[in-house]
Amino acid sequence: MEQQRIYRAALYCRLSKDDDGKMGESSSIQTQRDMLEGYCRQQGFLVHDFYVDDGYSGLHYDRPDFQRMLNDIDSGNVNMVVTKDLSRLGRDYIQTGYYTEIYFQNKRVRYIAVNDGYDSNLENNDIAPFRHILNDMYARDLSRKVKSAKRQRMKNGYYISGQPPYGYMVNPDNRNQLIVDEEAAEVVQRIYGLSLAGYGAKKIALNLTEAQILTPGAYKFKNGDTRFARQTRESGGTKWAWETIQIILKDRVYIGDMENHKSEKVSYKLKKHVYVPKDQRIVVEDTHEAIISREDWNKVQQLVSARHRKPHNNYENLFRGLLFCLDCGCRLVMQSREQNGKRYHKYRCNLHLRNLEKCPKPHQITYANISNIVLERVRGLATLMRDDYGLVKLVQQKSAGNVKADKLITEKGNAEKRMNELARLLRKLFEDNAKGLLDDRNYEVMMGEYQAEQVALAGKLAEVKTQLAEKEDYADQLEKLHEAVRECLDIRALSPLVLNKLIDRIEIGSQEVVDGERQQEIRIVWRFAGEI
Repeated sequence: MEQQRIYRAALYCRLSKDDDGKMGESSSIQTQRDMLEGYCRQQGFLVHDFYVDDGYSGLHYDRPDFQRMLNDIDSGNVNMVVTKDLSRLGRDYIQTGYYTEIYFQNKRVRYIAVNDGYDSNLENNDIAPFRHILNDMYARDLSRKVKSAKRQRMKNGYYISGQPPYGYMVNPDNRNQLIVDEEAAEVVQRIYGLSLAGYGAKKIALNLTEAQILTPGAYKFKNGDTRFARQTRESGGTKWAWETIQIILKDRVYIGDMENHKSEKVSYKLKKHVYVPKDQRIVVEDTHEAIISREDWNKVQQLVSARHRKPHNNYENLFRGLLFCLDCGCRLVMQSREQNGKRYHKYRCNLHLRNLEKCPKPHQITYANISNIVLERVRGLATLMRDDYGLVKLVQQKSAGNVKADKLITEKGNAEKRMNELARLLRKLFEDNAKGLLDDRNYEVMMGEYQAEQVALAGKLAEVKTQLAEKEDYADQLEKLHEAVRECLDIRALSPLVLNKLIDRIEIGSQEVVDGERQQEIRIVWRFAGEI
């Protein structure tokens, strides 16, 4: 008979991170253990073992001790399961219902939820399915609240991940902020420097491996994070993967921006994550100290996107990602051919090669010609900016085509003064109309005229401020170019590092014959300062 069975009870306790601290001391693991042990003692049930999952959500059933308990049930060692309440077993009403109504029944396991008064041996359990649904609703509501709070923290630019990115550490005085880890930051700067020098991800990984530099995982293990012990042993701690380099080169955290919401759960019931498109991610700029300048990071993104293929014929393509068609804006691609035992290289518009109707002219130029032209212009710029006088001269040249700064300042002052006068006049109009000194018709006419002037002045003032800001910004950008070009005063040959430090893009025009001479426009857009 059922009542004569000897029960060997599994006492199952669970507490999720979401429950911890919200449900009080009554839900702590120790309290659950004491309650269940006392209940079994009172009822005369034998306790086979305690099964504890501390910090695990009730929505998932791959909990370690829950699975151990199922193994003991399958082995015949356990024929009773006791929990504090139904929610401790789980919060997904479908899965929990499966265990209570099907699995335990098939295994002839008696299940008791003490606080809910549920006992599978009794016939008054009609309320149990509704409790499962309520527990599921609680989990859904809690998930929604946690998601909302997390999203707000993302919008505030807080650091919310569990693992700080390589090159940073969590600020001990503010857990929501990152601070620079100087030792690792030097390696990050080296990685970006190699990228600017024309190295691909695989070549950078090889460089770091040969230099015996610790990988991010090995570095964190060295600093006490034991989670990376196995990876460190397997890789030796210094074998860099090119995938790691790619992640570092594309992560905008290194320019001081916090990029969150990179992935999201498919459902609150599933652990599966899907990646969020870049335009839907939450980005807050300048939340922490940058390791890489924004200009260098943008340049590296341009270089990474241009590195599709290996160099042809072991020939280094110095201008990869830099040459563009002046007319259609498409990239120029390198073509090679052999003539008289000698190999020649030239660039042609990629769109022209694919569609003559959209770009009828090839905009071609030989490797030798573009190399000589760019080298000559780099030398010329370096000579011009040899001292501060050259810098001042460039700023003056830029200003010559625009309104002078002093005139802009005067216009700004006059506009602001008139805006203040209009605000005063509008207030007086309102007061005179309210006192009956000005009739409604004249009030509306004069109000309309003043407001129209206000709108026009606001537009003009915004334009003047923009021009002033551009002039100030241009001077600052020229100073950055000045710093970068100082190293090129005695340059004899071009290199990827020189090109990528100084040039954003080179636009190649089509070859034209003018007065019997072949001419071709070559436009260089310099980093920081644009065209000069």
